[in-house]
Amino acid sequence: MSEYFVIVSFELNSKDLLEDWKTLSKEIDEDIAQADGFISRDSGVDENGRIYCLIKWQSEAHHQSFRQQLEARESWPKNMERFGAIANISTMTPNNLEVF
Repeated sequence: MSEYFVIVSFELNSKDLLEDWKTLSKEIDEDIAQADGFISRDSGVDENGRIYCLIKWQSEAHHQSFRQQLEARESWPKNMERFGAIANISTMTPNNLEVF
């Protein structure tokens, strides 16, 4: 079983939302830290204001399991609405990498 990285980048709907993103990102950190197979999550911003998140899992199966759990939550639509109010989803680029 290989480690697995999820790398996501996106722009904010407005650069004024960076503090809102930082608050939401901390909440995501607290939630994901409880997930089986989770290793680490880092988030940062580049000089153009683009946000990058790197999430490291023990395996792709752990990542997929957590994603399914998230999407099954009753709060999922509201959480995605909150995320979409901060992040410009049309600029999102997800990349998943198996580490070897």
